[in-house]
Amino acid sequence: MPPILERTAIRARLHRDAPWAAYALGDLAEGYFQHSSWLQSGDATALLYREFPTPILWMQGAGDDLAQLVAELPPEPEYILQIQPAAVPLLERRYRMQSLKPMWRMSLDLRDFRPAASDGAVRLTPADLQALLDLYADGEAAHEGPDFFFPSMLEQAVFIGGWADGELAAVAGTHLVSTADRVAAIGNVYTRRSRRGQGWATRLTTALVQELLRQGMETIVLSVHQANHTAERVYQRLGFQRHCDFFEGRATLQVKHAHS
Repeated sequence: MPPILERTAIRARLHRDAPWAAYALGDLAEGYFQHSSWLQSGDATALLYREFPTPILWMQGAGDDLAQLVAELPPEPEYILQIQPAAVPLLERRYRMQSLKPMWRMSLDLRDFRPAASDGAVRLTPADLQALLDLYADGEAAHEGPDFFFPSMLEQAVFIGGWADGELAAVAGTHLVSTADRVAAIGNVYTRRSRRGQGWATRLTTALVQELLRQGMETIVLSVHQANHTAERVYQRLGFQRHCDFFEGRATLQVKHAHS
């Protein structure tokens, strides 16, 4: 199965479905591309991202092309998955699925954006790191904290916060902002447990989207667990709609025992 080496060719494939491919498009940027391996089979594409000990596997495609792609994947002991439902039974032929979380990828049609009031929203800077970590610690105590935050994101991405009584009450952030592809993924959104029901998520996400639009973003996406109806309603009121369903989770290689 031939790898794809040219960024231009990869970019053209990913832009067939930019909302689903948002994170993969982000990995075309310097600092990420060197950790990425790209594979193709017909119209199906796979990204293996190897910055971390366990590679992340993302795929797009369907039908026989996707089946062929899955059949020829390198047999890693484990993958972290971001896959659409069609890939699950194909991977199950060699892998044991673990902790699959059903997710919605939501996307904003810029014509549908319905901003709410954004009073109290301010752009965070690296100087606010400790306050942000304290806020996320509030979530970790209840197993609700973001699972994909690194301090460097505060410099490289966009985070909008709201303060109340001297503490950070809530934040809406991004996982990636790619100026080259005009794509951004919202993430790391959290409201302190004692500050919920006060409209923080709506106000801060409004301000965040407005800043991303100011920076020229054309594809703005986010991911939400399918059971998190409250969060989904917040995003729908702002104009986000379901784009596709997918799974996050892990796949562990099944060891075949030889017959004695």
